[in-house]
Amino acid sequence: MGFTTPCFIYKNTLEIQGKLKILGYVEHPMMMNVDTSSQFLICNRGFFAGFPLGYKEEINNAIDCGTNEGLFLSIAALRDDTDNNQMFINGKGDWGIYRDGSDGGLSGIDFYGMPNDLNVDNYHKATVEELIEHYKKEEI
Repeated sequence: MGFTTPCFIYKNTLEIQGKLKILGYVEHPMMMNVDTSSQFLICNRGFFAGFPLGYKEEINNAIDCGTNEGLFLSIAALRDDTDNNQMFINGKGDWGIYRDGSDGGLSGIDFYGMPNDLNVDNYHKATVEELIEHYKKEEI
């Protein structure tokens, strides 16, 4: 299958596009590659595209990430065929990103700070709702 959750952000930069490519997205053939603040960027079905804000009605089923890049990239990373680059939580407030080692690095969870619980079996892939709540707390 692959990517599971369409989402968009009210930013369109080459840096964000590059991060989406690392996650496995490809540029949609109809991409309007304009790097301005009057653009938004949407991810869906393995493609990303940027369109003028007037096209927002086209993305009614996508999650609106506002301007929060962390939230956008975390939701965009959600897949049903791998855990790589996805955020995990243990329910005790400990977060990490799973790496499968495909980039030559080590595999396992890269923790944020020192976790209270090092037992990886206690972690689960974060849901969209958990990601939204996590990034909402970060903005405060």
